[in-house]
Amino acid sequence: MNGWEIDKPNEDILFGNKKRIKEYALKNPLAATDTEGDILFIIRKYHLSLNCSPDHPDYSSDTYRICLAYYDATSYSFFDLPTSLDYVGVEAKIDDNTGKAVLTIIADGISRTTNITELYQKFGNSTAPLDEEGKLQTFKSLENTIQTVQRAKIDVTEVFSEIIGVLQQDQHFDDWWHSRSISVPYIDGQELVFTFIDFNPGEDEAFISEADEVTRSFLSLNAADRESASTHIYKNCMEFLDAIGYNDQDAALWEIKNQEEIWHHVRYNQCFISREPYEDHQVYLILSCECDWETEHGLQLVFNKQGKLIRVSAEDGDILGYQGDGMIL
Repeated sequence: MNGWEIDKPNEDILFGNKKRIKEYALKNPLAATDTEGDILFIIRKYHLSLNCSPDHPDYSSDTYRICLAYYDATSYSFFDLPTSLDYVGVEAKIDDNTGKAVLTIIADGISRTTNITELYQKFGNSTAPLDEEGKLQTFKSLENTIQTVQRAKIDVTEVFSEIIGVLQQDQHFDDWWHSRSISVPYIDGQELVFTFIDFNPGEDEAFISEADEVTRSFLSLNAADRESASTHIYKNCMEFLDAIGYNDQDAALWEIKNQEEIWHHVRYNQCFISREPYEDHQVYLILSCECDWETEHGLQLVFNKQGKLIRVSAEDGDILGYQGDGMIL
């Protein structure tokens, strides 16, 4: 097994089809899921520059990276591991004190136990990619020492926003909250659900006021503001197409003459509002989309509290770009 056999495990987790990913993890020694099947880790080879397998039939490559992929219901992240190690297994569990995933990576002659926060802080925040020696030393430094405090109990089932009204608690994730459908001027009045994610009212008293700030700014934007962002969306599309090479299925995208036409190839799903957990800890709004060029990982547009579009990227589980990916200066 090469780690790429399972498709979109986020959806399996989100919609309760966890049996499939549990069975997959049992078969693949380089994959692991927690007891409930709410997370999935996979160590696998990646294309040297694309987010796919080097054995992909359309984008095959003789060179590759070794990465650890992490999936939960809404996030997909990956971390470059040293290629010089021979990985033989991974194990995962949920820490009883923190409620967070703890992962043990077993390699030939060395193993390390870590957690998602530590992985982001040590592998995810560098301004430039680590070289092989840097990856190896960073891997050896993993100690599972960066832990979050025990969560406050959530004892409410709805929260209130002055901008979008009452948000109801999600049935499966107690720190998710969904609004009614809201008309969004940025996309010509199409109605979308706004969802607060990773929000515990007992731990983040400032969240709602900050969420209202970013939501108010976003809802003040209109179709003209969207069209002014066309260059960034078109750039994301063309960079992806350039990386994978010409394919007849993408002919309509290659033939775009006016950059504003790129929006005809984008479909809008919903708006997520979340506090960035690893770097500046600000609250951002993420417009989640599907697009015709990146059919697997989609497209996300990230807005700050001033209503400025700051990032255009695939939906990779990050708010701010890993090593600057997709960030708009």
